[in-house]
Amino acid sequence: MRSDRLAFDLILNIGLLVIIANLLSKLRLIQNMLVQEARDWRRQMVLSMLFGGIIMLSTYTSIDIGSYNLNTRVIGGMAAGLLGGPLVGMYASLLGAVYVYFFSSPSAFAAASAFSTALFGLLGGGFYPYFQRGKWKYKDLFFLTCFAEVCDMIAILRLASPFDMAFQTVLQVAGPMIILNSCGILLFISSFNNVFIQQDLESSRQLQLSSELSRKCIPLLRKGLKNRDDIEEMADIILKETDWTGIMVLDRTEIIAWKHKGIPLELEDMKNIPLIAREAMDNARLTTVSQVARDNPLYEIVKDYSLIAAPFVIHEQSIGCLVAWTKRQWVMRRSEMVLLQNIATIGSAQIAMAELENQKRMRQKAEFKALQFQVNPHFLFNALNTISCVCRENPDRARELLIILANYFRYNLNNEVYMVPMADELDHVKDYLELEKARFEEKLEVIYKINGKLDTPVPTLILQPIVENAVKHGADGRGYRYVSIRIEDKKDELQVCISDHGKGFPKEVLEKLDQEEQTGRSVGLMNVHKRMKSIYGEDHGLKIVNSDQGSCVELRFDKKVTKEREDEDSDS
Repeated sequence: MRSDRLAFDLILNIGLLVIIANLLSKLRLIQNMLVQEARDWRRQMVLSMLFGGIIMLSTYTSIDIGSYNLNTRVIGGMAAGLLGGPLVGMYASLLGAVYVYFFSSPSAFAAASAFSTALFGLLGGGFYPYFQRGKWKYKDLFFLTCFAEVCDMIAILRLASPFDMAFQTVLQVAGPMIILNSCGILLFISSFNNVFIQQDLESSRQLQLSSELSRKCIPLLRKGLKNRDDIEEMADIILKETDWTGIMVLDRTEIIAWKHKGIPLELEDMKNIPLIAREAMDNARLTTVSQVARDNPLYEIVKDYSLIAAPFVIHEQSIGCLVAWTKRQWVMRRSEMVLLQNIATIGSAQIAMAELENQKRMRQKAEFKALQFQVNPHFLFNALNTISCVCRENPDRARELLIILANYFRYNLNNEVYMVPMADELDHVKDYLELEKARFEEKLEVIYKINGKLDTPVPTLILQPIVENAVKHGADGRGYRYVSIRIEDKKDELQVCISDHGKGFPKEVLEKLDQEEQTGRSVGLMNVHKRMKSIYGEDHGLKIVNSDQGSCVELRFDKKVTKEREDEDSDS
């Protein structure tokens, strides 16, 4: 047979394989199996039989030149390994090798052809990490196939007999098979390029969609899964932004929200948690169902849909679940599963952060309540002793002081309130100072310098420990005490400065305060210092300045943070 005729017939065979490749690359089933990084054994077998069939077809349509059959099986064998991976390459080439050994002709070349067929799949699978996901270079792929065909020729020389016939056959077929098959595999593989390009585009789209959904949904999970209105709004957003037909959000005990495009659903219609959601939460992993059973309560609504359930997991424990359903297809689209898993993962992180923030607030409130009940026994003893003395000289003044003392303790024991207007906090401080003035009389002077409104909310009992410290340690050399409270209402913050004429804070107390280590004198100060930093930020702790005239303690209340805290406190 003329060499140009051989080349033409071989080109026809290659063209047949390229047509098959183009058809296969359009099938969603094949696309999904090729782009999956980790396939189960069923999908591995399907791909193995598919490429094994291509090898058999190449053998069946080989061109008889008398002593040998010119073939294109290297294309199917190499493509199995390059596209499907090492296992698919090995299984497909072994299937092809068995067929070649028993059904190819002439029989003198059967062993050599079977050996080289098995080698093609192993060679393609070995280079799978280099060529996978459409990252191959066509030049390298061409030379790799040339190398495979050279190995095929060597196998013929080594395993076929007699040697003279094998040698003459290699001289006749080596050129066309090496060149044309090396070009043919470029066409065959390029037919699948679109699969990987589409996958990259789909991945980019899903990444962008995940980012957009996260931006819109994360604020709605600020309170976890407790707020039904926020969860329903989140479900509406997810349905609007995705191709899913329906969505359901639930916790461990009940369904919080569920939506279906075009069908109004009521929570009363679905009281029991679906089996797929229960399974996903029990196993703490993504769960899919291609078709629900007829006895499932959801059957009438989702009988034509596939379901995906992704649990919200915190510390390896499921606290809820996100269930989506979409039109049933031959295979479950992996991109849909990845998107739902991403939403659930990001949601879990936000819920965990919300829970952590809630625990932080609860701890702050616990510390605050502990402070409320820490009544200074010396202050109580001194106040009662002072009132007792006043009773003999001025009963009306004593009665007035008793009312002030009652108001003082009533404020201390009001443990339901966390933030109060500065005016209320200042009134409480005035009650304290009024009792102390009754004790020290003319040896205690109090000055108030108020500039602006006092309606900004501040943490309860935040000033009293500072003022108490100023009275206790702010005496000058003659025993006179001077306390100045200056409040400046500025645009973004409220500033409070509490000054005295004492000796100032010892250096070791300031160092301990800066290191957040308590000393005998700084217990109350440390409590206030930590509360200010916890609520308003690290740069809003106590600022203490010592001078020749005494000491000054400054507190700064950020109005923006205060507003946010008020909202969170009211929500909880």
